[in-house]
Amino acid sequence: MKGLYNALHRDHQRLDEVFETLLNRVHAGDVEAARETWGTFERDLLAHMEAEEALLLPLFDRVDPEEAGTIRAEHLGIRAQLAEMGTALELHTLREEKVEKFIRALRQHAAHEEAGLYPWADRELPKPAADRLYERLAAALDAVKRTAHLSSTARPGPSAP
Repeated sequence: MKGLYNALHRDHQRLDEVFETLLNRVHAGDVEAARETWGTFERDLLAHMEAEEALLLPLFDRVDPEEAGTIRAEHLGIRAQLAEMGTALELHTLREEKVEKFIRALRQHAAHEEAGLYPWADRELPKPAADRLYERLAAALDAVKRTAHLSSTARPGPSAP
């Protein structure tokens, strides 16, 4: 069964798409749109990591504590970079190169998880924990859809000259 692996992989892809949107907005110099995208990305990435830390890593610790510790350390680094980038965005000092570097680091982290943690979870995670993880991923996706809908309906139309 590849259901859990696929769900986690799709969530990585979704986060990557949001971050690409952020990169494009930073590149275009659209600070307000970048800030909005950042808020979505930060919230969703933190929720993704929290779900892994609450539902996957405690069980993975029993099988491979060193690898689980490595993933936790990567999460700490990602959180530190998130805080730094969020501050830079607020101060209007966030540069495209920094965003690109962070994208590369996130993609490496995703590949790392998809090579070991996710296949293990797909094979070994007890059904109650897997169900809770699916629920968290579904809730995150619903929140994204609601946010996207609210953003598209709340934006003012073009003003008359």
